[in-house]
Amino acid sequence: MTTASFISITCQTCGRTSTIPADALLVSVAIDAHQPQSALPETDAVTAGAVAWTCDGCADLTTADLDWTALLTLITVGATVLDDATHEERPAHPERPCAGAPLTRDDLLALHELLATDTWFDQLTTPSAGIKTGPFCG
Repeated sequence: MTTASFISITCQTCGRTSTIPADALLVSVAIDAHQPQSALPETDAVTAGAVAWTCDGCADLTTADLDWTALLTLITVGATVLDDATHEERPAHPERPCAGAPLTRDDLLALHELLATDTWFDQLTTPSAGIKTGPFCG
């Protein structure tokens, strides 16, 4: 049997104290770019990270700074940790198409005629000169 952890937290905007499930809190860790990855955090650091939640009173997304004790407590009870790793290259997706010539009416007509044949799938999946057959660019 699992139990849910609830956190009492006060909105800095409207002053209302709300009791929120721990998994509804979003926690981000402040990372010092000058500190080596293997080094332990300094104990005298004032801000270790931040917590964000939706206030019941003003319905705003509210944030508050956290010290290391509060940050580690929230993570331990199940708060969601935000991954700020934006430096990683994202994979290509079909919804982000390659740059190229736009589809013309003639192209659309040719595709329509091709789809009317019984061998359209084989024709589209067989590589031919100058036609990319993969779903991704690059």
